Amino acid sequence: MTIAPYTCALGLTIAVEVPTVALFYPGQRLRLGTCCCLVTTLTHATIFLVLFRFLDFVAAALVLGETGAILAEAGAYAVVSRPHDFPQALMASAAANALSFGLGLAVL
Repeated sequence: MTIAPYTCALGLTIAVEVPTVALFYPGQRLRLGTCCCLVTTLTHATIFLVLFRFLDFVAAALVLGETGAILAEAGAYAVVSRPHDFPQALMASAAANALSFGLGLAVL
């Protein structure tokens, strides 16, 4: 994957995930939106720039990457949110990742 398509994919991912996560946290939208932007950038880079290069089977990279992203992002949201609520963070992360994954499939 070259830089231009990767940047476009990252931009679309952030454009979908940040508002989705923010909806789960009224009163904390700025804090959680910022957290989402940062942690999504890291998990997205890990999936596309690391996992796809080391795993020959694309489906395995996607399953491993998306599962890891959901859990890592949920952990970050739980730490940043007040009160620290991992089940809510997990729902927010799963919803955001499902929507952005679906958009990615639609765009492909």
